[in-house]
Amino acid sequence: MKTRQPALSLSRLYPALRAGGGLLLSAMVLSACSSAPVRFYTLGAPAIATGAETASTTPITESTPVIEVERTRLPDYLDSQDIMVRNGHEIERSGLGRWASRLSVGATDLITARLAQKWPNLFVTDQPQPDRPTWRLQLNISRLDVSRDGTSALNADWAIIPQDSRQPIQRNRTIILGSGATGSNDNIAKVTEGLLNQLSDRIEASWPTMAAQPAASTGHHGRN
Repeated sequence: MKTRQPALSLSRLYPALRAGGGLLLSAMVLSACSSAPVRFYTLGAPAIATGAETASTTPITESTPVIEVERTRLPDYLDSQDIMVRNGHEIERSGLGRWASRLSVGATDLITARLAQKWPNLFVTDQPQPDRPTWRLQLNISRLDVSRDGTSALNADWAIIPQDSRQPIQRNRTIILGSGATGSNDNIAKVTEGLLNQLSDRIEASWPTMAAQPAASTGHHGRN
């Protein structure tokens, strides 16, 4: 003979329902918090926009000097899309902020755009060229620190390599110190851009004087 199981009382069922509802609500809250959008940041958008709005077009001819900017080298821990800020010995990674591209790519794009602005009579590019360029720029950034306390620092060295192998390679290095608010990803991007802008100014100042001459005065396509 089968025995009948006692019915589950409502007094015992309600606490279980309440507990289940609480877990569901907690899961919904956590899901809402984790769905905050990731924001992407670029370096030097105004520089690119200004170049795009130039009214006149400068033709590129066989006699136009070419500067090929190689991809910037950065420390491994910085060369990603993560936005980093230093807090003493600790490197903090932004939870909701990312660079639009790897930082080495963004830095190269910015410096190329700034140099192109400074020398409209030259062809400044970060793309490999079919012929040997008039100059190649190799840039190494060994330190790029933006800190929570508002200080910032950039250490870099670069080489300007002429097409003519008989000409000397010019090597330079610099240290740039700065300050500025770093309480948000937008501020960190602005401080980083400011350091790179100063670096492009110093690269320009170190360039061979013939770079400032009219394009017709210098050729670049002959091979040695």
